[in-house]
Amino acid sequence: MPDQVISTDISNVSKAYAVLGGFIVIYGLISYVAKDRLYMSEPLIAVTVGIITGPYVLGWVDPLSWGTTEETNYVTYELTRLVVGVQVLFTGISLPKAYLRREALSLLVLLAGVMTVAWFISALLIWGLIPNLTYLESLAIAAAITPTDPVLANSITKGRFAEKHVPYNLRNIIVAESGANDGLGFPFLFLALYLLARTGEDRGTSVGTEVGRWIYGVVLYRILLSCVVGAVIGVLAHKTLKWAETRGYIDRDNFFAYGFGLALFTLGTTGLYGSDDILACFVAGNAFTWKDWYRVRTQVEEEDTFQDIIDSLLNAAIFIYIGAIIPWNAYSTGGQSIDISPWQIVVLGLTVLILRRLPWVVALAKVIPAITNLSEALFAGWFGPIGVGAVFYIQVALREIPDDGTRDRLRAVYAPVVLFCVFSSVLTHGITIPIAKLYPNIVRRTTSFSQRRTISFTSRPVSRAASISPQETGNNVKADPSVATTAEKAIWNPFFALADGLKSVALFWRKDSFWRKENAHQRQQRLLKESKISRPIKATKMASMEPDQIEGEGSSDSNAEEGSGSAGIQVVDTAQSAPSKLPSSEIAEVVQKPEHAADLKDKQGTSDQKRDTWLQSVESALQRELQREREEAIREGKERGPLRTRPSALEGIPMTQTRTMSQPGTPGASRVRFQS
Repeated sequence: MPDQVISTDISNVSKAYAVLGGFIVIYGLISYVAKDRLYMSEPLIAVTVGIITGPYVLGWVDPLSWGTTEETNYVTYELTRLVVGVQVLFTGISLPKAYLRREALSLLVLLAGVMTVAWFISALLIWGLIPNLTYLESLAIAAAITPTDPVLANSITKGRFAEKHVPYNLRNIIVAESGANDGLGFPFLFLALYLLARTGEDRGTSVGTEVGRWIYGVVLYRILLSCVVGAVIGVLAHKTLKWAETRGYIDRDNFFAYGFGLALFTLGTTGLYGSDDILACFVAGNAFTWKDWYRVRTQVEEEDTFQDIIDSLLNAAIFIYIGAIIPWNAYSTGGQSIDISPWQIVVLGLTVLILRRLPWVVALAKVIPAITNLSEALFAGWFGPIGVGAVFYIQVALREIPDDGTRDRLRAVYAPVVLFCVFSSVLTHGITIPIAKLYPNIVRRTTSFSQRRTISFTSRPVSRAASISPQETGNNVKADPSVATTAEKAIWNPFFALADGLKSVALFWRKDSFWRKENAHQRQQRLLKESKISRPIKATKMASMEPDQIEGEGSSDSNAEEGSGSAGIQVVDTAQSAPSKLPSSEIAEVVQKPEHAADLKDKQGTSDQKRDTWLQSVESALQRELQREREEAIREGKERGPLRTRPSALEGIPMTQTRTMSQPGTPGASRVRFQS
């Protein structure tokens, strides 16, 4: 019999589960508001939770107390290896058909040019700000923060902001670079470590000897071999999955979970012989969807959210863990300090983010085909985050740096410096988009709010008739000279704007509050329900990965439609495809699908003149709607933002094909098809 009937299990594992599960549950309740309304970064929130629940605040999660330093480092290594491996394989899957071949020049410049310069610049900053380090040791540290992180890159290239404002080509190149260069950090790290070995265990060897070891041990064995193995795994996985799917051997759930299993298989098999398993995962993912079959299948059936769910869970776990292991006591002047002043580590974090990548992407933008203008170069240069991959390279470096007393200073500062750079990147890149979106909203709200608070400087009220000029009214009314015509002057008051915003957030039960305010989609849905329209009506879109095109019908189709008495409109039912944008009320009032046979019969009995007038009104309303949509996004990540002007759906289509509606029966007259 147990001594106690009721026993507790207040273990480190139970507390870690409680913190992780609590974050997923609580954050899930406000996830839409946080990501799509406030544009907050999930990794930033997770790191903040890790810091608060970590050993320096609440003390609920302390990974350093789970075992010895070696055991904690091993847990960190395997956890980051899993997260990065899965993420880079999903990154390879998400790229379009044969993307590595089409953008080979862009990736070559970014990986060979920008990445190399970023390595040297980061090492120079570390060497100048961190005392008691040689430049070779600084190169070893800089190798960890040189690659861009695919986990943080996903938070930038996915979501409402990215789909609305970041061009499709820019998202793809950021994702491709972050997936490829995460595995290419090994050559930079081991080159520095091999050169450092000349003053340690390999004392007396020449530089040529160490470079030779680096070429066949890292470049050939780790990099090239992992690329070959990853490509073979990806191609075989594609062929076997397609074979099983065409014969009905695989069910729906396992079909969409196949990518996650492929990531684990690639990590395990490549790690067995000590090659670059991270790079192998990226190559395997890209080879797996080289012909775009798997990616299109998952996106068309809207089951690619499985990968997003896995990403979200892994991101929450790893960034809470990173927030808990940041050694804040190492950045002080006493205790377990590593002789780094707080101002030095802060300046290092900021200068690395500014100088490591941004100037060089802008300088080389003209030789990067995927970047078309300066604004895209600035965006791609700034959003090169440092994240989970850097923590992974910390553990790789600590395994290789000798622990014989010759490199104690390097071992002591490696993790604190890199972890603070990770924190700086998560914080800075996490608040960039919210600040960029918040400032225009504040200005707009303040302007509209202050316009309602005006002061008249006249001694008596100004009549409305006297304040309107005859040109505005269009009448021959002369202003009364005895009445003052002084214009009202608007006053800008930021306190009123701040009070209005706080009231909108605090009074959450009101319909006009910030939390219950309708977005554009909800407002259009409500308008459609009020007008009793069963489905939105929009121009037919072709199912392709290119920008959507308006499809015109020839004279034979139009004559056939007129002969059937369908009033010249072909109603195409595409209820399964989600509309990219709901129609305006103008089209909804003009174009309506007949609901009963009697209505259809009445329309068939109308005269040709009325029918032509109706068609012209429909066509003109559609043209105005499409004109309004020229500057807006089209859905599925094909929108254009302020960074790049992309051709609209109407460009390339002769206007005569869409505006020839005066004589529907005329041969050659085209039709614009509608769907209900």
